[in-house]
Amino acid sequence: MPFLFLFLLASLSLFAEPQRIVSTVPGLTEILFELGLGERTVGVSDYCRYPAAAVGKPKVGSFLQPNLEAITALRPDLVLIIKNPVRLKQRLEAIGLRVEELDLETLPGILSAIDRLGVETNRRARAAALRANLEKRLAAVQAKVKQRRRVTFLVGRTPQRLEGMVAVGPKSYLDELMRLSGGDNIFADSPAMYPKVSIEQLLARDPEVIFEMGDSVHEGMEQGKYREDVLSVWAKMPMLKAVRGKKVFPLNDNIYVVPGPRFADAAERFYEMLHGGSGK
Repeated sequence: MPFLFLFLLASLSLFAEPQRIVSTVPGLTEILFELGLGERTVGVSDYCRYPAAAVGKPKVGSFLQPNLEAITALRPDLVLIIKNPVRLKQRLEAIGLRVEELDLETLPGILSAIDRLGVETNRRARAAALRANLEKRLAAVQAKVKQRRRVTFLVGRTPQRLEGMVAVGPKSYLDELMRLSGGDNIFADSPAMYPKVSIEQLLARDPEVIFEMGDSVHEGMEQGKYREDVLSVWAKMPMLKAVRGKKVFPLNDNIYVVPGPRFADAAERFYEMLHGGSGK
C-alpha cells in the first residue's frame, strides 16, 4: 500500500499543472506570456527580449548552450525546449526534470506548440482562442494578395559588404510567411533551409524585393542610422530590380526572426512592404 501511494503521488506530480516553468527559447517564452503564464515563467533564455516582463526573468543560457545548473536552481516543474543537436531533452530528464520538446520551425509547428502548451498548462481555451486569432489574421493577409513579387530575405551578411550572405530557403516559417503574403522566394529551390548565397546568384535571380537584416539584428541602433547603413551597401548594385525600384527593406526588429505568436504581425508587415511602401 505505501508503495502504491508513493507511485500515485509521483504520477500526480508528474502530470500536475506546472507552477514553475523555464523556457529555453524566445518563441516559447512569448507563447507562455500570451497564454497568461508570465507569473509562472521563472526562467528564460539569454535571448528573450519580448514581452518587456520577460526581460528581467532569471536567465538560463540558450537552447544550444543551456546552463543546467541555473535551470536546476530554479526548481522548475516544466522545462520547454525545441529540437536541438545537443541532446538537451535527455540531459534534463536525466536530472529528473519534466521536459517538453516542441517544434517551431514551421507555421504548423508553432500552432501545434500553442495547442500543446495549452494542454500542458491547463490553458486549452486560451490556446484555442490564440490559435484561432492567428489563423484568422493569416487568412486575412492571404485574401488580400492580388499579385506576387519575387523576393529574398537575407538573415546574415558580412558587415558593410555584400558577402557572406545567408538567405531564407524553403520549408521555414519565414518562407511560409512571405509566400502567403504574396512573395515568391527566389531561393525556394535551395536544398538548405538557410542557404549561403552570392551576389552573382542574386544578380541571376534578380529579386523585386529584398528584406535585409544585415549582419545581425542591430539592437540599440537608431532606426534611421540602421536604414542608412544598409541602403548605402545596396546602392552599389543598381542593376538589381529591387534596388532600382526602391524595394530594399532594412529590418532590425526581432519580430521576423523569433518563431512565435507574433508571426501574424510579421505577415501583415510583409504584405505592406511587398504591396505598399518603398524601402528607400
